[in-house]
Amino acid sequence: MHKTRVVIKPDTTPGIGLGHLYRCLSIISMIKDYFDCILYDSFPTKKIEQIASTYCKYEKGKQLFGSFLEFLNEDDIVLIDDYNINAKDELAIKQLKTMLVLIDDNFFRKYHADLIINHCPGIKPNQYNAPKSKLLLGLDYAILRPAFLAPIKSSNINNDNIFICFGGDDSKNLTSQTIKTLEKVSTQLNIKVVIGPRFANKNKLNTEIEKSKHNIELLASVNELEMAKLIHSSKLCIVACSSILIEVKAMGVPCIGIKYVNNQESIYNYFNIYDKSGIYIDNDKESFSVRLFNKAIKLDKPSNELIDKESGKRILNNFFDLRNKSKLILKEALSEDALTYFKLVNDPQVRKNSFQTDHITIKRHLTWFKNKILSKNSFLFLAKLNNVPCGQIRFDIDKQSAFVDISVAKNFRGKHLSPCIIELGIKMFKEKSKKNIPIIAEIKITNQKSINSFKRINFIETKRKKINGFDSVILIHE
Repeated sequence: MHKTRVVIKPDTTPGIGLGHLYRCLSIISMIKDYFDCILYDSFPTKKIEQIASTYCKYEKGKQLFGSFLEFLNEDDIVLIDDYNINAKDELAIKQLKTMLVLIDDNFFRKYHADLIINHCPGIKPNQYNAPKSKLLLGLDYAILRPAFLAPIKSSNINNDNIFICFGGDDSKNLTSQTIKTLEKVSTQLNIKVVIGPRFANKNKLNTEIEKSKHNIELLASVNELEMAKLIHSSKLCIVACSSILIEVKAMGVPCIGIKYVNNQESIYNYFNIYDKSGIYIDNDKESFSVRLFNKAIKLDKPSNELIDKESGKRILNNFFDLRNKSKLILKEALSEDALTYFKLVNDPQVRKNSFQTDHITIKRHLTWFKNKILSKNSFLFLAKLNNVPCGQIRFDIDKQSAFVDISVAKNFRGKHLSPCIIELGIKMFKEKSKKNIPIIAEIKITNQKSINSFKRINFIETKRKKINGFDSVILIHE
């Protein structure tokens, strides 16, 4: 099956860290089994090519934004993690009939993207001026690499290591400052220090390590599996209030988190309030100290409830939605669609999931279909993917609410179409009916896939009851 192309453009400008790159690689890990991913590098280097090529295809691009636009195709999904992109650039990308995804934690301008991902906790939708964008905000959409999304395995390792990492470049040289402070700790420590390929103060760091009384191992350009093992085998992690902190919390390890740049503020504020297994420092107001270290080393290992590790599935589902929305249309059902509906209604899986499981005769169906399309209280929409009928959704008004029914054709199952059909169907129903009323879905409890699809579109389970003798779930969309 043809895979939709996803073109990924991280900011790889020389002189900055690799945080943008690693966030993009994390997204690639979540979606690459279902999409054709290509990383477009505007500042190509052998090192970045080596890292990126283990995840997906790598394109040596050019610095000019126009060259990037020329590389794009209609129907591409474009993923960008680059603070240099502005509203004008977004519109230029959208004019090519692509779907645009931004990883962005600035929210200082107007946005035109289809999807914006910001895993920083504590951010509210009204902080974004993005009227047409779907917002994926907070730790439910934590951008984590696969090793950090996997279940934590119990370990027999004696966790006595201290782990230190302040990002790929550590422009303020907090790594050296932290080691210098730890020299005042009376007991000898086992310390693992991780730096990236663009770390700017390696000579100073080596000097601090050479004269240290502690056992210090310096590790450069560590891959994700090694990083996960290092964090998991640590008694305490001392890290920046950035994506590395979210990885530490996903592994369930106590930490000291240090905020040293403005875009780390929301992560710092959230964990400072809600995380009882960490100590958080605003480096502009307070410095790391032996007192804080001694306090942190006594912290209990957290229960890990702040991050549920389902973010990869949630982000993947939203990429499915983008892909499908670009090719999916809904139209009002007409009399000539009767046979299409007849084939669909008698599909064995559709009959199995129905509350009336018997076969429908053509005579009975045609009478029912005619009555429905003529009724002022029924709204039937036929779904088409690439102009081929792929399913249907129907809304029947009953007093002050509407009941919804959906089915997907056999050849289109497994393509994650249901959430898109439901979302587009609700929009069309409200437009055509001129009503904004609760929408009710009644689903057999055995039809878990359908239940999950409705919950993804913010349907809330309200109760369970028997319908025609079948155990059923009632969900409502207000």
